[in-house]
Amino acid sequence: MLGKLFLLLLVSAGAGFAQTAVPDTVAGQALSAWLDAFNSGDRAKIEAYVQKFDPNNSVERIMSFRSQTGGFDLIAILNSEPAAIKFKVKEKGSATVAIGNIRMKDTQSTTVESLGVRAIPQDAKEEEIKLDGAERERIVEAAAARLNEYYVYAETAKKMANALNKHLKNGDYNEITEGDVFASRLTTDLQDVSHDKHLRVTYSPYKLPPSHKGGPTPEDEARFRRDMDRLNCGFDKVEILPNNIGYVKFDMFAAPDVCGSTAAAAMNLVAHADAIIFDLRENGGGDPLMVAFLATYLFDDATHLSDIYERKEDKTTQYWTLPYVQLSYQPRSF
Repeated sequence: MLGKLFLLLLVSAGAGFAQTAVPDTVAGQALSAWLDAFNSGDRAKIEAYVQKFDPNNSVERIMSFRSQTGGFDLIAILNSEPAAIKFKVKEKGSATVAIGNIRMKDTQSTTVESLGVRAIPQDAKEEEIKLDGAERERIVEAAAARLNEYYVYAETAKKMANALNKHLKNGDYNEITEGDVFASRLTTDLQDVSHDKHLRVTYSPYKLPPSHKGGPTPEDEARFRRDMDRLNCGFDKVEILPNNIGYVKFDMFAAPDVCGSTAAAAMNLVAHADAIIFDLRENGGGDPLMVAFLATYLFDDATHLSDIYERKEDKTTQYWTLPYVQLSYQPRSF
């Protein structure tokens, strides 16, 4: 099920990486290696890091993220364990601050199990929360309720909810006090039942003010448009290869009301190609309206592309190609 694309930008201000000591643990060594490779922007260094520490990661994805941020300065180590480390970084050349986590497979391994960096909005309040038994139970109950209310397959939702409650009663979560660790464990347990890689539990280390709960503010919208401009709406490369083969590499299906003109420019460039290669290897999905917008260039007649079903409202939304190709995006209702 395709969902809206939400872009999280990274934030900060502070001291440089060299001024902050990194613990000499397996997690600390992975952090140092990641920062060194990431900040260099050198493909060979990034490839070496991926090969040694993070084989499930993608060199292209790291390179893309590096181009978005310009690299990071390490501000502080927030928490350190032998196989896990939490840290705060600053985006080089801007005031953007973010909190990151690295968790290793185990204390004897150099393999990264998870690595994440999450932006802190400027008006957000950072919180340090330690989970206790009551809080873990509340989270499991809330997750089960959301699954039973919203998840598209009712039977699978019940199985996932039952699995979480079984783990809780068996004491499998008793030693977990960190929010990000608990979110990662719940994600694993849910995916073990559903095999649905789109389904994830995430943890936010900050609390947004009440003004954000009604949706994005005008400032958020303006920032999003600036970020899309900086990222060229995810369109990484558009060219004509030998033998008149078009090549379009794009890494997201961004909202067409913001990125339609960029998408139209890309498609117009390859309009006279005899064939087109769409490189989606680093594409994480996004807005189904952009899928419809781009697909319009590939079909002669109106074509039904997909449906999205919302179980809570018992509502199905159809997505079709547009009546005609456009030089820029014009919103229309479905």
